[in-house]
Amino acid sequence: MKPSEIYKQGYNCAESLIIAYNEEFNASIPVRVCTALGGGCGVGSICGAVNAAAIIIGDVKGRDDSTGDKMIAKRYVQAFMKEINGRYGTHMCKELKANKVTCAEIMDVSYEVVKEVLKQDL
Repeated sequence: MKPSEIYKQGYNCAESLIIAYNEEFNASIPVRVCTALGGGCGVGSICGAVNAAAIIIGDVKGRDDSTGDKMIAKRYVQAFMKEINGRYGTHMCKELKANKVTCAEIMDVSYEVVKEVLKQDL
């Protein structure tokens, strides 16, 4: 199910990405970690869908302790952010809305982009 469809059930943008990812990939990222991220952390800052994508990347590519390579996840987040910023010129909720980018659009695009980025060998 697309994040935009999940959003219609009353979830915020960040929660919707996590639920879509959990369902599609049988993952178990806690939805509650994203509750405070909706609406750009409630103040129009970094888009909740973008934040949720970073959490997905961290779940897939992150390290489990301080001896792991933190740069692996960072490379994937950087690739994701480059794509989002290239498409929209921003990753800030307030600016996306000012540019008439709907929540549905940024959620669905962020979800597709994060899945594509995770397929890469970075």
